[in-house]
Amino acid sequence: MKKLMIIILLVTIFVSCKKTDIIQNENIPTTELIASSNFDWKTTKEITLDVIGLKTVNPNIENILYVNSSIGDTTYYNDLLFMNKNYNIKFSVPTTENTVILKYGTKIINIDLSSNYITFDYIIE
Repeated sequence: MKKLMIIILLVTIFVSCKKTDIIQNENIPTTELIASSNFDWKTTKEITLDVIGLKTVNPNIENILYVNSSIGDTTYYNDLLFMNKNYNIKFSVPTTENTVILKYGTKIINIDLSSNYITFDYIIE
């Protein structure tokens, strides 16, 4: 009886195994790919941020400037800056990003990325 059970088990195992066909894709050279002439292959865009410093503030006061994604889960830029100095900062964001959240001192603002050049003036904002 034991031998019969082992035979049935082995037959079941061998019969239930099924070979899967592997489909291999042909390698298509990139020279044969067709894309629209206005298709932008870039996945990131470079943003230039001008920060206008507060000239009336103590020159020793520093704060961290954060530039975060529109939902706040990714930091694109952060640095400890003197609040009385001007800065020209470059950072990259995904091309799909339309706004960023800028945090500097007590200011938290949303900045539209319709242009690759933006300005932040602590007094005006």
